[in-house]
Amino acid sequence: MICRYLCVALLAATPLWGAVAESGRELTVELWAARPLTHLTATPVNAPRTPLAVEWVSDGLRTSTGAKVKQLTLSGNYRLQAGDEPEAVAAGRWTIAWRRDGLRVLLTLPSEDYVVAALNGEAAPDEPMASLKAMAISIRSFALMHADRHHAEGFGLCDSTHCQALRLGHARPEVERAVRETAGETLWFGGRRAHVYYTQHCGGMSEPAQDVWPAERASYLSAHHADPYCLRRSPAVWHAQIALSRLSTIFAAQGWHTPSPIDAIRVTKRSVGGRAELLEVTGRGTPARLSASSFRFAVDRALGWNQLRSDWYELTVSGSSLEIAGRGYGHGVGLCQAGAYEMAREGHSELEILAFYFPGTFAGVTPADHGWQQLAGAGWTLLTTHGDDGLLAEGNSAFARAQSILGHSAVAPMVQELPTTELFRQVTNQPGWMLASTRGGTVFLQPASVRQNNPNSLLLHEFLHVLVEQEAGEKAPLWLREGLVETLASPVDDKVDMDLVSVSEVNGALAHPANAAASRNAHRVAARMTALLCARYGMPAVRAFLRNGVPPDVIKTLGS
Repeated sequence: MICRYLCVALLAATPLWGAVAESGRELTVELWAARPLTHLTATPVNAPRTPLAVEWVSDGLRTSTGAKVKQLTLSGNYRLQAGDEPEAVAAGRWTIAWRRDGLRVLLTLPSEDYVVAALNGEAAPDEPMASLKAMAISIRSFALMHADRHHAEGFGLCDSTHCQALRLGHARPEVERAVRETAGETLWFGGRRAHVYYTQHCGGMSEPAQDVWPAERASYLSAHHADPYCLRRSPAVWHAQIALSRLSTIFAAQGWHTPSPIDAIRVTKRSVGGRAELLEVTGRGTPARLSASSFRFAVDRALGWNQLRSDWYELTVSGSSLEIAGRGYGHGVGLCQAGAYEMAREGHSELEILAFYFPGTFAGVTPADHGWQQLAGAGWTLLTTHGDDGLLAEGNSAFARAQSILGHSAVAPMVQELPTTELFRQVTNQPGWMLASTRGGTVFLQPASVRQNNPNSLLLHEFLHVLVEQEAGEKAPLWLREGLVETLASPVDDKVDMDLVSVSEVNGALAHPANAAASRNAHRVAARMTALLCARYGMPAVRAFLRNGVPPDVIKTLGS
């Protein structure tokens, strides 16, 4: 069972801003950026509300409620369906706006949720954990570096390959773990966030960034880089055949003045690595020159985005068709996803993968740290960005105490100390006034600067949560799980008046506290209810209630 609830709810100190906070922020993304939309349906997820249909008309948006507006804003977890397009499911702030050529759909969401969606779309189904983490760091680096790429258009990023493709919705646990265990981590070079690119398969040789984008001259992207790993993964060869008459139609649609009919197309200039840069089109009329990248985009836009998989190819004319024999998938710059997969499969870590593809860079939440480090405690593990500052010793004592109370743990808990309040909020989906949160066997902590005034029992509380959740059955009520931790961790306030609240009200306040005071009060009531059970029935019976649920007649005695 996953514990989604917090056992300590105190007002946090003001979070630190600056460079650290920029490793966690909100991002605004345009969805279905490359496709015109005229209809969509927005359905609340896990909420008993009627779906909202939105239709584009020439002078506004018409909704299923009968309203006609220029813009709609929705907040919460929604499922958006637009015709035959893949549905988008996410929690955030949705903006549906009218524009002259159709609907514009914007989603504002936390950057860590964005990384999950992008990794969900890019990762192979069997992607190893090390390459998942390397990709998560790369995706986050790109997103935070280019967070305002489309600022002039009224949003930050798009969901096309111009920025990063997204798959919003359910992500497998391995993807969520890779994002969580690299939270806030990006690549840095010389005190600045690195420019990061990645490609599906470089074909065995990376391409310098300046050969694709002339203004990009970062030293860690400037060399032809032999990649034996991706070739061990697959040769990545491909073939295409396109009728010359079809190419004439595509060129005309682009407004290009090329010979017609076409007799031949040949490569006249290649990069040092062998990729095509310039093409010459000959036939009836004056020969024309085209850039290879423009040729690829025009053909793929017309015939499908996987028609020409890269600019690394040979061209021959056979009869009335152009034969294309290519290798590699994508532009070839930066991290090669196929190579990263193979490196991970061969036992390389995410840091080794990133160092191979971006030499001279390093991973960290800020340029002043060394990224996430795993430190071994006595039966548990600490994940932190700044090393041991006494937390290991505190945790060892707290974990030993928790096990002496409830017995040994079936799993080794992980404690992740988030470096900023913003990252704590994003990783846990909990408000910033909470100090810690436990889910299953993982404990999430606010930064040390925020926890400095917390009770000494904080880690004991969280480790007790881990053990209680391991023992709890599906019928165990929330108030009992929370109350048992409170009862075992510290003295219970016996002056709580339980006649003023019902069990359902306590559960509601624990699950969705309105503020810190409401959370504290709900925990006090739950602790008092559990303490009464312990006094009347004994701890063995209460632990049986935890496994099997509390009988209704026993609950009735709590108010007497």
